[in-house]
Amino acid sequence: MARPSDSPQTAAAGGFLLNVNLVFVATVASYGLGFLTAVLLARALGPEGRGVTAVYQSAVGLAFAFLSAGMPSASVYFVGRREVAPRAMVEAALSVTLAALALTAAAVGAGAVVFGGLREGDVPFWLAVLAVPALVQFRTLEATLRAQGRFGAMNVAEVALAVSVLGALAAVEAAAGLTVERAVAAWSLAPWPAVAIAYALLGPAGWPRGLAGAGLLGRTVRFGAQSQLSNLLQLLNYRIDAYLVLWLVNAAGVGLYSVGVSLSEGLWFIANSVAVVLLTDLTSGGEELAARRTPLVCRNTLLVTALASLAAAAVSPLVVPGVFGADFDGAVVPFLCLLPGTTALAGGKVLSAYIFSRGRPLTNARIALLTLGVTVAADLVLIPPLEVTGAAIGASVAYCVSLALSAVAYRRLSGGGIWEALLPRLGDARLYVEGARSLLAKSPLARATRRARLGENP
Repeated sequence: MARPSDSPQTAAAGGFLLNVNLVFVATVASYGLGFLTAVLLARALGPEGRGVTAVYQSAVGLAFAFLSAGMPSASVYFVGRREVAPRAMVEAALSVTLAALALTAAAVGAGAVVFGGLREGDVPFWLAVLAVPALVQFRTLEATLRAQGRFGAMNVAEVALAVSVLGALAAVEAAAGLTVERAVAAWSLAPWPAVAIAYALLGPAGWPRGLAGAGLLGRTVRFGAQSQLSNLLQLLNYRIDAYLVLWLVNAAGVGLYSVGVSLSEGLWFIANSVAVVLLTDLTSGGEELAARRTPLVCRNTLLVTALASLAAAAVSPLVVPGVFGADFDGAVVPFLCLLPGTTALAGGKVLSAYIFSRGRPLTNARIALLTLGVTVAADLVLIPPLEVTGAAIGASVAYCVSLALSAVAYRRLSGGGIWEALLPRLGDARLYVEGARSLLAKSPLARATRRARLGENP
């Protein structure tokens, strides 16, 4: 086994750092738009209404996780390794999308028979028939762009989705005022313009000409389902506590908790930016590259996220009630309790990318399953006495367990040391210098200076 190198120069390749920086900027933009969306919903609907919409959004997210058959992950793996052409992958995704549409419609129909209608209170659950297929299409197209190394196009698509969601909700608020029903409708329809933009970015060469054949569909679904099992369990880790808060507390508690969760998960824009590029590089690269780059990236992702968490903790008592309103003052303590786990899982995301790149999606699934067990057990113990704060503590503990298990799996697969992947080193400072140089070299001022020099010295 190749052991990780201590030299940051090798891992700090200009292309890798530039792509991370570009994805980081797009992720920050998307999170900023998502933050404005959360503020708009919170102020328009209040804690209880925000809690109801959060439950609907979680239900759609779970349906996507079940019905997408892991097409986004399969696209990253097979297209990234050049084993499947982009057009063929999109055709497989279209086949899965149609199946997801049919299954969602069947589930909604069954719900209408059982519960006597296509809505529950103010929530038109039938709109999931439109929302779930849109998410399957968008996420697979985005993953295909990523697998091709087209991070700029992927970034445009991601920001387009955030703009579409915020724009739809803001338009409804300005025209008629947001209610739970109108918010659900706008949110459910908003992904479709982003799907059209993603197809335009992919280009006609990648557009489907039909549905996938049985052989390709079976191959991609088999791998995708294994990977999606991990994603599904992780999604349950992220969202099951909201349902437990709804059960053990109330809808207003879900509203408070959702604000704390959305703010804490915003700190993952650092880890997500790194993991997106790292996963693509590691999947298409060799074992030596993966073993060398992963510990360097992991420990520095943990460091940067920890610093961001400390800064967020310092300002949260003023920012949360100031931005979301006095009714959400109770979200501050849960947010603070989520920060240790949020920081830990930032490193876990990087290690999970390494495990996936080695073709071991079921290892990630086992880790997610064990973590889910910790989440549920901790929530059942802590929510009754501590309510929303108990859910936050339980989630934080579970995220720390996830990092520990991922670190053990990383050591077994790579032969590298656990502490080498988790603890920052002084020598890593060169990584930040290289990153700054990469950004400066690509800046408009640097390009203008080079053009001027060429003009002076033809």
